[in-house]
Amino acid sequence: MITAEEYFGNKPHTEEQQRAANSLLEKVNAMLGSLIWAYPIDKDTGTSISGVHGGAGDGGFRLPDSKTGAAKSKHKTAHAVDVFDPENALDTSIEDDLLLEFGLFREHPDATNGWCHLQDVPPGAWRPDNAKRTFYP
Repeated sequence: MITAEEYFGNKPHTEEQQRAANSLLEKVNAMLGSLIWAYPIDKDTGTSISGVHGGAGDGGFRLPDSKTGAAKSKHKTAHAVDVFDPENALDTSIEDDLLLEFGLFREHPDATNGWCHLQDVPPGAWRPDNAKRTFYP
């Protein structure tokens, strides 16, 4: 299970961001539980969240001035997490219908070797009439 404490680490955050992370992680953990996911631990983060040792944000919550990822990253609003997936087994197991069931979206596996990016808000270019839940960043 990925916890909010692991997600935020020691980074300051607002009550709104705490609520967003709690909602995100509830969905992510429910989906991972349905897959009987083993939650491998990234040696760099000490958690099931992917990242780089000493990173400034990486796969969990990112501060507004983080240089990791896109300027408008969903990590900065506590709506995205990168699950450590060293063998890409998680990305291989996920289909769009499963993402829909749990209210999640993910970056395409081609763009996330070694981790699985999951978010609970649609990407910027997504339209409600689009059944695809997997997108290219």
